[in-house]
Amino acid sequence: MSDHHSDHLHPELTPLSLFVLKSTEQVKLLPGETKSLAGLSAHVVVIVTEGTGFFHTKSAPSTITTGSALFVPEESSMQISSTEKEQLGFLLFDFDVLQQGSDSDHVYSPNRSWKPEYEEYFLHSNNRCTELAQTLYLNRHPRDPLEILQNQIRFQQLLHLIWSNPPSSIDEKSSTVVDRTVTYIHTNFADSIGLVDLAKQAGLSPRYYTEIFKKKVGKSPIEYLTSYRMEQAKKLLRESDKRLREVARLVGYEDEFYFSRRFKQQVGVSPSVYIRMSQKHVSPVTLQYAEYLMALGIRPIAAPEDQVLYLREQLQLKEADYIVSLSNDDPEMIKPLEPTFILTDYTEDCAAFSKIAPTIALPWLAHDVFGHFKKIADVLGMQERATSWLKQHEQKVQKAKRFVNGSMNKEETVSILNVRATSLLAYGVRNIGHVLYRSLELTPPAIIQEKLKNDPHFWATPISEKQLSAYAGDWMFVHVFDDDLSRAHLQALMKQESWNQLPAVQKGQVVLLNPTWFAYDPLSLEVQLEEAVQFLTKQKQSWPPYYPNKNGISSMDVKMNSR
Repeated sequence: MSDHHSDHLHPELTPLSLFVLKSTEQVKLLPGETKSLAGLSAHVVVIVTEGTGFFHTKSAPSTITTGSALFVPEESSMQISSTEKEQLGFLLFDFDVLQQGSDSDHVYSPNRSWKPEYEEYFLHSNNRCTELAQTLYLNRHPRDPLEILQNQIRFQQLLHLIWSNPPSSIDEKSSTVVDRTVTYIHTNFADSIGLVDLAKQAGLSPRYYTEIFKKKVGKSPIEYLTSYRMEQAKKLLRESDKRLREVARLVGYEDEFYFSRRFKQQVGVSPSVYIRMSQKHVSPVTLQYAEYLMALGIRPIAAPEDQVLYLREQLQLKEADYIVSLSNDDPEMIKPLEPTFILTDYTEDCAAFSKIAPTIALPWLAHDVFGHFKKIADVLGMQERATSWLKQHEQKVQKAKRFVNGSMNKEETVSILNVRATSLLAYGVRNIGHVLYRSLELTPPAIIQEKLKNDPHFWATPISEKQLSAYAGDWMFVHVFDDDLSRAHLQALMKQESWNQLPAVQKGQVVLLNPTWFAYDPLSLEVQLEEAVQFLTKQKQSWPPYYPNKNGISSMDVKMNSR
């Protein structure tokens, strides 16, 4: 037996103890049935082969599922129950424990005081225990002494395999129960299912079941059920011509009006609007998320002027030449374009724009960049394309991390400074900070680390010039707003002695960022990622060139995107 498992064996399991199989029984409980084991004349091992249920001892009830192994000592009592909607199958093995009197004594007698170290184990699916237990049951009526001996050997092997496993883990069992009920939801989502039904399937109280489900899945059971139903509804709405009433019924809702309300709450638009928005030929007008649509392969027919200019000049996308520039968001300018839908970041816009076309509002601060990206893809039924894009992006991130980790000192910190006309901002993980802190997982200064502990979505905080040294890292990424006052603010800052004493300035590790770094969208992140690698591996000078010992920054006379 390997050292890894030796700690799990009871000290009494020595060659001086014999474990003698007496009988084997198979039990199948119908939904809601209970079997009592009381006043046992022998020890019993129970191996669950099918279903989920729970067993009661003097302590609180515990969940059992396929793969659970239980030991019930002689003369003790226990009840085993199935759930209300599922049968439970298990095998019972009665056995005696015989103990040798002494090292020189060859007389064995029943050991009435024997107890297993642990009463419960969990058998992994790749373990031979269940297979061996089934073989013992099939050969429960041996015909000759050799078969009897073979069964005793099999039983010793079964005990050895069980005791070689770590004792049952509550988290492991809970995970299995959750997986089973998730499968149940996927199979029965069209039926009338509630929390009580799911908890009974798991053999747990609704409160405890909700707790372990949310811990593993990230949603409550009912939230997950609703989400899964809506995914099926979206598929039916996109791919079939079924009427709304039938779609509602097929995903578990008898009331189509209630279904419509739930659909809008989950998806953001009504089912009828969703059908129009998920058509193959879409011509949206977007007032905020142009780059997101382009990443999904959708070219909007119109977008705000600054976004179109950014797509053309900074991201150099030729498709932007065919996008109408909107000088403002006047509905009268949008109406002649006859969009299939309108995408905005202000809920206040919905009333006016919905008179022109279906309108969806995604508040800018409701999600991070990828949260918005997934939401838009979800509404348009383009989850597969979004998943493919995100997978490719993650591959680029991992490659970039390898380059940066091989070049930078692991102890170096990275800070992000935004310079405005009359203020300074130190950044967290949104906008400029996404690539540096989230993608590349670089280390912020200690004061930013503390803020991120308190708020994992921390965006930015205003700081004074006197606080700059506390927020400055070994590297400084600096973004300046595109106006004379902001540039003058940076020039004045650079003339101060305190600035020139900063570690990043001393090391020549200050990077002045171009406009793509203030944009917060999937396409810009790709550009930022590539440039970050070049800067941090010193393959590229900071842009525009910055020399710590010079006062001028005339090369900064370029457009800075302040979106």
